[in-house]
Amino acid sequence: MRGQGALLRDEILAAAIRVVDASASTNEVSLRSIAREAGISNMSVYAHFDSREDVLAAVAELSWDQVRRDIAEQVPSGKTRRERLLLGCRAYVAFAQRFPLRYVLMVKVDEITPSARQALEVVTRGLLAAGGMDPDSEPGPDAQRVAAALSVALHGVAMLHRTDTPHLWMSDFSTCEIIQTMVDAAILQLEQAAATPLA
Repeated sequence: MRGQGALLRDEILAAAIRVVDASASTNEVSLRSIAREAGISNMSVYAHFDSREDVLAAVAELSWDQVRRDIAEQVPSGKTRRERLLLGCRAYVAFAQRFPLRYVLMVKVDEITPSARQALEVVTRGLLAAGGMDPDSEPGPDAQRVAAALSVALHGVAMLHRTDTPHLWMSDFSTCEIIQTMVDAAILQLEQAAATPLA
């Protein structure tokens, strides 16, 4: 028996996620295929979403929330602040590698969504902690710049799965080694910025 109201909406989104994860491109994802996967009529989808784009936007928002949960789940096993930041960054990239099309949907937005902001803030807070700063404090301009650079670098690594020749950029280094280098460089930049006296 199918759900109703909010429950049916959740079932539609769960079906949409399965369809997206099984597809090579968004061209393969249609409201018809989502409705078929959910076991409902096309019109039932329209009772909750105005268009395919609305469904995909909701899938992207849920995926950002899952990334945040994945990071939060991995971080506690780190023994040091640096290790915890590394684990969080690896969890971010691992999600993109496991769910490539969902990740494309997540970053194909006109403006940052609440779940995306929360997920990226987790990385920023982890960087502040690894750099010896209060993770709950409001980051200054230098910290924001370094955090943004780390986020951009993570996105670059996350998108390498979309190419057939990732070794063109990574040479013979593993993804983990690249992430470790990025994290260490970000921490060093943050420490240097904190040690530089204001002009």
